[in-house]
Amino acid sequence: MTRTMQRSLIVLLLTLCVGTVIVSAQADPQKADDEAGKALDFMDRNLPESAIQAWDKALALMPNYLPYMYEKAVCLTMTKRFDDAIALLTPIYTDTSLKDRGYQLLGACYDERQDTASSRRIYREGLQAYPSSGRLHFEMGQQYYVAFDRTTAHQWWAKGTQADPTYAKNYYWLAKSFSQTKDLLWGMLYAELFLNLERNTQRTAEMSQLCFEMWNKALKVGDANDPINFCSDDVLEQPDPRGPNVMAFPVAFEYTMALAATVVTPKDTVTRRLSIEQMVDLRYAFTRAWAKAGLDTTHRNDLLTWNIELQRQGKLKDYLWWLFAYGDKVEMNRFFRKNEQRYDTFLVWFGENGMSFRKPLCVGYRCP
Repeated sequence: MTRTMQRSLIVLLLTLCVGTVIVSAQADPQKADDEAGKALDFMDRNLPESAIQAWDKALALMPNYLPYMYEKAVCLTMTKRFDDAIALLTPIYTDTSLKDRGYQLLGACYDERQDTASSRRIYREGLQAYPSSGRLHFEMGQQYYVAFDRTTAHQWWAKGTQADPTYAKNYYWLAKSFSQTKDLLWGMLYAELFLNLERNTQRTAEMSQLCFEMWNKALKVGDANDPINFCSDDVLEQPDPRGPNVMAFPVAFEYTMALAATVVTPKDTVTRRLSIEQMVDLRYAFTRAWAKAGLDTTHRNDLLTWNIELQRQGKLKDYLWWLFAYGDKVEMNRFFRKNEQRYDTFLVWFGENGMSFRKPLCVGYRCP
């Protein structure tokens, strides 16, 4: 959320909550809002001490106004004054005007103090009040991640994507964490979901590059001994819950990818790193083979279904170039110069017809 948006939110909350705020005889909402604007500007410029002074002035004009108190607490955390932030937040963090953010910020303060028991209590309390909070699921997962319990962290983040499909941070960390394991399949799929959800930030470029690197790490196309490594043996050995006659999703994925890989490598040649163009051709062949084999109906995977729809509309290759754009910026620039008009047309279409995150998505990992 931009600071301009935050200021507008504060003004809106002022309008909604003014009846419940304790206002002194000297209260001046307009002047208070002016000071709030200055405080937000200081925060944008990473000047938390100046922001705290401005918030104090705003609070003198609008005493006990919760949005201002919350933002002051944010500034206190920026200056590492976590005890002061806890003291300010404790009486107000459950107020419904703050929603799940009050619980998140207070819990984070306890985390910074290495008081995991208290922070976990706060996060769980918040999840009781806001069970669909993506940010509180993220914070729970982060606790386990920093404690080197990656499995439990993944479970919390996956629950977070189901509880709030529009909260990007859970997809981001699932991708980052799985990229450090042998189960690259889940990392690649969550990276692609993240990119569809958050398209134009610094993290977009990072995740595009990571996604490309994970795909290359999993593939040694043409290697007769070990060409495909998307999953650990433990994952590949897990049977499909529907019985032995159904090929489990990870096995079906690797098998279909092995068939598709023949389109990108000449016979008796090992390609240890694919270009973006080769990766696009591989993904295109895989998507066609997956649909032709009816695996899209055997296994629910909303991302692969989206890929099939893009292929049906003749837009999959441009989408894949967009997806892997930061994997090799030189190659991507050559593609863009050669296909500028077509690619720009795709981007306009894509901006209006992106993947839907209105409901929880399944990519094969811990689906409900």
